[in-house]
Amino acid sequence: MYPTIFSLEIPFLGITLEPRFYGLFYAISVLLGARIVLSEVRRRTIALTEDEAMNCTLSIFLAGLIGGRSYEVIFEWSNYYAHQPFWKIFAVWEGGMAIHGAIVLGPISLIVYCWIKRISLSAMLDISAFCIVLGQAIGRWGNFTNGEAAGPVTTIWTGIVFPAGTAVDRYAQGQSVHPTMIYESLMNFILFALLWKLRLRNFRDGMIGALYLLGYSTIRSLLTPLRMDNQFLTLGDNMILAPYGISCVMTLIALIWIFKGKLWLYQPDLKGQVQDLRKSLKKSSPS
Repeated sequence: MYPTIFSLEIPFLGITLEPRFYGLFYAISVLLGARIVLSEVRRRTIALTEDEAMNCTLSIFLAGLIGGRSYEVIFEWSNYYAHQPFWKIFAVWEGGMAIHGAIVLGPISLIVYCWIKRISLSAMLDISAFCIVLGQAIGRWGNFTNGEAAGPVTTIWTGIVFPAGTAVDRYAQGQSVHPTMIYESLMNFILFALLWKLRLRNFRDGMIGALYLLGYSTIRSLLTPLRMDNQFLTLGDNMILAPYGISCVMTLIALIWIFKGKLWLYQPDLKGQVQDLRKSLKKSSPS
């Protein structure tokens, strides 16, 4: 509800430092994402050094940041950005990120990186899915502190009153609203936990990534009716909510990916088999 962590005036420079929770949550997401990438690269024995894994994480994050911001600016251009100073396009610390844009551009960056390094794209997409959904779960709290991306007025117990001056209060005017960003954060944490548990099932590479697309498409479709800041897509003479249209495309891609690749089938745990063989050889060797 309060976007800035603290405010510090520096008189001799004539500036005021106001670090924001929005940026803090994104920084936490990147650090945790890097940790996940390093852990999973080792577990899956992917041919990447720690530095290369970190570079991969940062490239995906930056591409996702650009994609998420671009989506927001494109769809909100006539409503907001066309009437603001040009630098506002780059003011990501003020909020205004769209996950669907990040989901499009982030994987493109990963595809290029995997092609350059000649490593498994499907395996890296699985690893990226963990980072993305965890980043979404944490990042939504940045929306909360900014007072944005909430739902309609409500009288139920989950309702929250946002302070005057926030984007939400412009329409809520002191009334309780659905904290949609918190609903989504909790759902994303649950999705992350499920995917994290399923990673030990030795599905074929790509299954976790496909399940993420299905899971998040479902979450967003459920919450879209409770969002007050939805964008629209024009299809001929008809208009549909952009999240619905993009979620349908994501679902279709995931289903084709799963059934064409038969991703539900287990793949052999070669690393585990090698470790078991080494143990048996040690036991059978003469002392």
